[in-house]
Amino acid sequence: MMAKNSAWLMAGALVLGPLAAAAAPPAGDYRIGFVTDSTGPLAAAGLSYTHGAELAASEVTDSSYIGPGAKLSLDIKEAAGDPARSIQDMHQFEADRRIIATSCCILSAIVNSLKPVVDGKVPLVIYGATAPGLPSLPWIYSVTALPGPKDTATAVAVTKALHPQTVTYFVSADNDAFKARLAASQKAVEDLGAKTGGVISVLGTDTDFTAPATQAMATNPDVIMVYTTQTPCAGIIAALRARGYKGTIVGNDVLAPAAIWKKIGAPLVGVPFPLSFSPDVNQTAEAKAFTSAYQAKYNAPPDLYSAQGYQAIWLLAQALKSMDAQPTRETLAQALSKQTKIDHNVYGGLDVRNGQAEITGLTIVNWTADGMLAQWQPPK
Repeated sequence: MMAKNSAWLMAGALVLGPLAAAAAPPAGDYRIGFVTDSTGPLAAAGLSYTHGAELAASEVTDSSYIGPGAKLSLDIKEAAGDPARSIQDMHQFEADRRIIATSCCILSAIVNSLKPVVDGKVPLVIYGATAPGLPSLPWIYSVTALPGPKDTATAVAVTKALHPQTVTYFVSADNDAFKARLAASQKAVEDLGAKTGGVISVLGTDTDFTAPATQAMATNPDVIMVYTTQTPCAGIIAALRARGYKGTIVGNDVLAPAAIWKKIGAPLVGVPFPLSFSPDVNQTAEAKAFTSAYQAKYNAPPDLYSAQGYQAIWLLAQALKSMDAQPTRETLAQALSKQTKIDHNVYGGLDVRNGQAEITGLTIVNWTADGMLAQWQPPK
């Protein structure tokens, strides 16, 4: 394991300094209750989050980052994206006093349902849910940089570059976060002078997008923007291309995982979307070390979801490292509230404000014909 993580140790030394520190908690096994959605409809993303978290925990332990003899381990429970199972898992973690903190979830609605379980009882670091306002200090934090502002900035950048007259939109009607992302982007695009051709609603459980694609094309749009979850987003783009739509389609970060490229392929080429992390684009020392270690451990490249799972555990490790006495849930919550940035990160900078992670800058990428992610350039 140490050999696999040697690249991180070299890169981490640039940021973290000497591993030994004056303040350190006692030796012991610090256990994180981790709710995963590695099966069910969210399995592809769920596995990535979990793998990233597992890698971080092994790096923290192998490097003695928290302190001499201090280990960090994950107690993983499966929820399969089901709210009832997620609540049950979190109740079990809350009741188990060996669990010092917890991490979950992909869906914002599930996070909201878990707040009464954890708030004031056990620290929670959110690794995936994207709705604004989820953190609740000092108990609940999020390492998921809010995608809404990035979506709006991407919509503005594309509109300024292409000067469309008409833009048509797709939205997940059963997802409040995506509806909010649509509303903000649509207003920004209309403010730039592009009229709305139509707003077409789909559901996260939909699988046939022929009719919605036909409906969108009937509005004769210059650009189509898609604000939906992963399966509809990929399916909509494939259906539009299959029916001959040649205009620009704007996606969102759900298109980033390599598994989506392998599934959809050519229809994704040239589709711009904002992205927080990609091994093809992020080239800091920490990003390269993370990519190398992840590839070695899982025989696959990391994606934005594995990066978020990774950062969730590193935030907890950093807070634990800052303590000089035996941590309790209460004192760890207070230590977390004092973290203003995550020192070891794969983005080139990751601030934490009011419990919410923020990545500076905007990167717009697209899939290329050879299955790589590259920075988007407007078509000539």
